[in-house]
Amino acid sequence: MPVSRLRLNMLALTVLLAAMSGCIFDVDPPNRAPVIQKLTALSDTVPPDGATTLTVQASDPEGADLDYRWQTSAGYFTSGSYDAVADWQAPSYTGPCTLTVTVDDGRDETAGSLIVAVADTTAPHLIVIAPETRFGVAVDRLPLLLYNNGGGVATWEAEFTADWAAPSSTSGSLAAAQADTLWLTADRDDLPVGAHTGTLLITSPAMESWHADYRLGKVDEPAWTYRVVARHPHDTGAFTQGLVWHDGALYEGTGRYGGSTLRRVELETGQVLQQVALGSDYFGEGIAVWQDHIVQLTWLNQTAFVWALDDFAPQGTYTYSTQGWGLTTDTARFIMSDGTSTLRFRDPDTFVETGAVAVTTSTGGLANLNELEMIGGHVWANVWLTDLIVRIDPATGAVTDWLDLTGLLTRVEASLANVLNGIAHDPATGRIFVTGKYWPWLFEIEVVAP
Repeated sequence: MPVSRLRLNMLALTVLLAAMSGCIFDVDPPNRAPVIQKLTALSDTVPPDGATTLTVQASDPEGADLDYRWQTSAGYFTSGSYDAVADWQAPSYTGPCTLTVTVDDGRDETAGSLIVAVADTTAPHLIVIAPETRFGVAVDRLPLLLYNNGGGVATWEAEFTADWAAPSSTSGSLAAAQADTLWLTADRDDLPVGAHTGTLLITSPAMESWHADYRLGKVDEPAWTYRVVARHPHDTGAFTQGLVWHDGALYEGTGRYGGSTLRRVELETGQVLQQVALGSDYFGEGIAVWQDHIVQLTWLNQTAFVWALDDFAPQGTYTYSTQGWGLTTDTARFIMSDGTSTLRFRDPDTFVETGAVAVTTSTGGLANLNELEMIGGHVWANVWLTDLIVRIDPATGAVTDWLDLTGLLTRVEASLANVLNGIAHDPATGRIFVTGKYWPWLFEIEVVAP
């Protein structure tokens, strides 16, 4: 009995100390392993001694920096074996090869694999590699790599569908394993200020027709630049249409038919803390907070949803006669964009239009004004299809400044994401946040004047 009682007392003491320890010491939450969103090979079939480029897109739930490690069952890596993009050389014999990448956040790791077939290819096989499709404010020339990954001779023709850019050659031919660089050069001289798009078409009997959409943004004065202060994880499934910071919380509106939502998001992790979905017939657009509710536009339905700010309970709807794009507020009204060069002012209680202003630059009106945010007495607006944000004087509609956000995403990240869209401002601290559709990050930036 004395021995059993002693053991019982020791067990009780152990439980008590464990409980006290749990009260006194903080326990770090368990680390979450990196997530691989996409793993691709530029070509899943290559000839013996041929080559292909491998790309992995991954993110870390805690925002940690990631390390990469590629391995292969045959052949070897010629470059990038410790990067997100790697070049792989096939062996001299045919057969399937397994290529594996391990993504490591310093505590946990995640691995993914794909199979590339090594096969005899006597026919021509043309591959096009376009690392960039955005010219930016200062870049006027972008390269494309053309490569005959097969045998024989691969002929090709190139055409650009707009007159503001042209390829360095409109036709050519490549022998087996031969590569050449095609340059696409933009001509800004006679272009009006704003966004410009065009498509490069490359056709060849040696491949399915290839095309890429190119974008250029032109400004009429030196653009502001930026410095990244911090970056936070962002849901790559979010087609961001609206972004608002209010009373210490981040709100996001997303678009796409069947995928439109209103969300409250945790800044540090990107986790969705609260969400309400729009019906599948609605394409969500810009959002703005007024008093105790939040208003969310729709693109073509001419309907704005009104949600309670605390629990997203539906509070009714507003109607309007235009398309719905971006939405923000000043101290007295809503300010709305509709895809044109007009900003419309609306009563905060009825949403009735009370006035409008035309947005202008030195060369005329500026359309494609998307997500809006009021910062320091100016309306900030994403210019759709560009990496540009404009600052607009709401009294006159004049564009006073341009902000060039080219380069926020890496080349790999940009290839897997959509356009820049989303501006939020924390008036208590002065912080400015930007993101985009399907972007892996929400960036806190500091603006640098020219």
